[in-house]
Order: sequence, then structure tokens, then C-alpha cells
Amino acid sequence: YAADDALPLADIHLHYNADQAEVIEAGEVMQILHDNNVAFGIVSSRPPGLAADLAEESGGWLVPFFMPYLEPDRKADWFFDDRVLAASREALASGRFKGLGEMHLIVGFAPSLKKHHEVIDGMLELAAEYDVVALIHAEASNYRYFLPLCLRHPQAKILWAHAGSVLPPEQVGELMRACPNVWIDMSARDHMRYGQTNPIVGDDGHLLPGWNELILAFQDRVLVGSDPYYYEGDATWDTPNTGWNFVTEIISFHRRWLAALPREIQVKLTLDNALNLFGKLGQDAMTANPVFSRCTKTPCP
Repeated sequence: YAADDALPLADIHLHYNADQAEVIEAGEVMQILHDNNVAFGIVSSRPPGLAADLAEESGGWLVPFFMPYLEPDRKADWFFDDRVLAASREALASGRFKGLGEMHLIVGFAPSLKKHHEVIDGMLELAAEYDVVALIHAEASNYRYFLPLCLRHPQAKILWAHAGSVLPPEQVGELMRACPNVWIDMSARDHMRYGQTNPIVGDDGHLLPGWNELILAFQDRVLVGSDPYYYEGDATWDTPNTGWNFVTEIISFHRRWLAALPREIQVKLTLDNALNLFGKLGQDAMTANPVFSRCTKTPCP
């Protein structure tokens, strides 16, 4: 899928972590996204400042989110760090960061969400206060783990990373019906990550029936992202992360199943839903992109 043949796309799940910045420069990152006809992107990082620096270097078409891991090894237990809320508020108040996340809530590490948790609930209260999106990676064997949290915060705009990661489409749909304030992104549901054991497509590259039904039912609340976090072959967490080498392959995976959908739904999933979710922030980001600076409606250019 060459850029000339592909609809403009908002990549709403990007990372530029320290172990990625070791092996790829900001200019290369932006060129990869331009080559894949990305209109604007949402990026977070460990440490958080790398995402903000990348966004500034882009001129504003990459939008930085604040990832609340104040130390590199706090990904699994950030919610027990009593500094997180103050740091997140400061990040949003500074204007340098435009959203919160990615925030990991993995069963076995994260606390139960049945009752109010000072930090986790506090982050969603903060997102509602500042009217920003909260990107949450909630991973469990049942959607009911995440359900109490989204029900407690109907005013928060929640983007559910990886469409529930390991969950089947039926469970994803149950949560989306219960929580109209939740959008899903399809990042990491590709053949290289969750799709290896929980595929969303068949051998033809088209959506399996359950996923097709889900996306048609919630076509206004589905977004696409690449999530360039991937270790090749025998690489381990303590080696540089070369996931950016695979962004074109990942986006091509998504474009293949998107191409089988009606054109008007393709336009929604690739860009319009993101513009609706992010509002002026998304529109301003797209117009800051030199390729898309004259866009006033989609599809374009």
C-alpha cells in the first residue's frame, strides 16, 4: 500500500521511548509516518519528555501524551507512586502535553477496579477536568475488570488500547455498549503481536465475522494505530527496541482489512473518528503537517 493509494490516517498509538531513540532519529520517525500517509499522530514515551521533544520537532503534527511512569521500571506499578497525580497535573497545566497515557492496567499487577483508587481514578478525573483523552491499556480475561472504571467516569474520554488486547469482539462490544465514553484503537492487533494468538483477520487479510460485526456496529468509535513497540527475534527488553522498522508492515496490515470495508467506513476509521475524538487538537495537528496543511475535509489530500 503506497501512500498515493492509501487514505490519510491518524496514527493514534505511537511511542518514542529511550530504547527506541537509541536506534532511530526523530527525522527518520517522521519520514516513516509521511511515507505511510499519516496525517497526525499521538505519541507517548518513557521518559515522557521524549514524546514532547519529538512533537515539538514535528512542528505540532505529532501530539504528545504524558505517560505517568516517572521511573523507567514503574510500568507495572505506576499506580502505587504517590507522585503521579501531581506530575500529571503539572504536565497538562504546562501545555506541553495534550493527553494522558498510555497507562497499563494488567491483571496480576494492577489493583481491582471495583472500588475507587486514588491514583487510577484520579487520572480519569484529571482527564475530564482538562478535557483530554486518557489512553488506557486494560488487559484482563474479561471486560468486567475494566467496566467499573469506565462506568465511574462517564465524563472522561477513554481510548481503550488494542481493543482489549486479548479479548474477543463479543466482550469488547459488551463494554462499548455499557460505556459510550470509550473508544477503541486497533493497534497491536496485527499479525506480529496479539494477532498471533487472537487474530482479527482470516487468511485473506479481511476481518473475521465477529470483528467485522463489532466494527460495523461501533464504526464511529474505532481508531487505528501502529504502536511501534516490538522486539525482533531473540531481542530482549534490555536491548534497543527496533519496532519503528516495522511500522510500514503494521500499517499495511491494517490497510488490508480496512480496504474490504465500505469506503465511507474506511474514511471514518482512518481519520474522521480521530478528528471527532480529538476535536480542535486533531484538526490543528493535521493542519500543522506540511502534507495536510490545506485539508479542510476528508478524504484528502
